[in-house]
Amino acid sequence: MSENRKHLRLPVASTTFIELESPALKENSRGTVVKCKTLNVSRGGLLVILDREVPVGAILQLGVDLANDEQTLYLAAEVRWCTRAEDSGIRRDGWYAGFQVLNSEGSDVKRWVNLIKGME
Repeated sequence: MSENRKHLRLPVASTTFIELESPALKENSRGTVVKCKTLNVSRGGLLVILDREVPVGAILQLGVDLANDEQTLYLAAEVRWCTRAEDSGIRRDGWYAGFQVLNSEGSDVKRWVNLIKGME
């Protein structure tokens, strides 16, 4: 976890869905989506707590329901780090993961940045 922050972190709790595995195109597969909570957000990323480890370096699809916005924001983000919550000194089950939001075509990244700017 780097302390070289580019953007202000805001303590925002919101429901977030992470697609860990996409459904197969030709199979009747549903894929794997996990529900978690954000602990803080910034223009460039978010911190979540979830019930499983996610692979560092993975690029995943996220759906974030910010309280001040009526629509879910769909983002592509890279897992920058992941650690057990208990290893961070906090007595809590689960995993902390830091995501960097990517400037991905077809995502809501511009809306994300504007919403976060409005909260700063």
